[in-house]
Amino acid sequence: MDPNRVIFRTNKLSPLGRLTQEPVQLILTSWWHRTLLKHITHSSTVLEIGEPEENAESEDARSRRRSVAQYSADAADGPLAPRIPRGEWRDAASLANGVLVTKFTYFAFRSSYFYRTLGAWNQVNSHPLFAESNARHRATALSRMRKLLMIIGTVTILAVFGWTTVTFLDEPVWDKTDPDNVNETISVEIPQLMVYAWYPWDARYGMTYFMTFVFQLYWLFITLAHSNLLDVLFCCFVIFACEQLKHLKEILQPLMELSAALDSVVPNSGDLFKAGSAGSDIALIGNGENGNDFDVRGIYSSQRDFSGFQGGVVNGGTVGPNGLTKRQELLVRSAIKYWVERHKHVVKFVSSIGDTYGSALLLHMLTSTVTLTLLAYQATKIEAVDVYAASTIGYLVYTLGQVFVFCIHGNELIEESSSVMEAAYSCHWYDGSEEAKTFVQIVCQQCQKSLTVSGAKFFTVSLDLFASVFGAVVTYFMVLVQLK
Repeated sequence: MDPNRVIFRTNKLSPLGRLTQEPVQLILTSWWHRTLLKHITHSSTVLEIGEPEENAESEDARSRRRSVAQYSADAADGPLAPRIPRGEWRDAASLANGVLVTKFTYFAFRSSYFYRTLGAWNQVNSHPLFAESNARHRATALSRMRKLLMIIGTVTILAVFGWTTVTFLDEPVWDKTDPDNVNETISVEIPQLMVYAWYPWDARYGMTYFMTFVFQLYWLFITLAHSNLLDVLFCCFVIFACEQLKHLKEILQPLMELSAALDSVVPNSGDLFKAGSAGSDIALIGNGENGNDFDVRGIYSSQRDFSGFQGGVVNGGTVGPNGLTKRQELLVRSAIKYWVERHKHVVKFVSSIGDTYGSALLLHMLTSTVTLTLLAYQATKIEAVDVYAASTIGYLVYTLGQVFVFCIHGNELIEESSSVMEAAYSCHWYDGSEEAKTFVQIVCQQCQKSLTVSGAKFFTVSLDLFASVFGAVVTYFMVLVQLK
């Protein structure tokens, strides 16, 4: 007698007994079917080992399908039965795959904007008087970027590990409608893989399963890492802009102290202020639709201002009525131009970030709102600490964390840009030259509006956006609960 072929006979009316009045014949082809036997023994069912009936071959397959389906649907009180159908939390995984593929596609079509922003990021022009401050803040920005990359990288590895682990904690079955009875469902055995996909081979057993598993593990890690790295790149852009604003705030006070030594009645002082770098009419970032008109030649360059140091300016550097040589005056006046040009560069850089990520942020926030709402509703069905609970809560926290990372860095940019005007007013501008006083007045006017990154002009990335998303999720969740 085949030990894998058994016959069930029920003592009383049970979910299995309601299906058929005849003995139910099963062929145990996998470990999950053996688990089914253990569960049925807890429901007052007598298990008899016997030879199958000769004319029961067609009934065998039918009974087997219905028995497995009934186990998943009606045996919810058993110690090994899943509390929630397997397919429900897999919907969240399918939605995650869709988001990852969408980011791949977006980067492919908007790659020119990414390279344009990277080109503006890579400019290191500085002023001799403030080179140390600029280098220090650039180093601080790089340090923060590394820490963020390490954190996001660790989270990515843990997410892949958790996704893979959850796959092996649940039964490899999938609920589908019974072709013989549309009012019932049957459970079909599927490959125990992280992502469900169609393959031209049987991916359930043997070497084909192993190769498919390795490929999916590689695909899952690369895709998830690519998606998270795009988020990290956005945060790195914003961090760099924030550190540049801190650099500009830091040099305001020494800039006013230097300008205080200037005499406002120096002859032709306006000609000294109009150096080559300030006369450039080349836009840092144009308004072209193709994004190819990007040019960094409008950024401040110290080479133009100090090209005459080896010439007559140094050789004939007499001391003026303010006690400064021509070289010193040129240093002070070029420092003001450096501040203005650097601030213009930061403004254009932030604008480029918005052009690069605007549509992506809008799509991401809409998708996150829908995802969080569905996950919150699915969380209400959690009845025990099981695979369904772990996957639902894990994906909920992961999605909420993504939104928070965007919003916290966008809020930092708003705060840093708003504090520039306060720093300009707090410096000793009243001791500076007339040019310095005019400079501070212009700075205060230009910095009244904070620098922001918007999602395709629909919203501003800040903590207020995080509160809005969270509030929308709660509202939609309450509607779903009431509608059931």
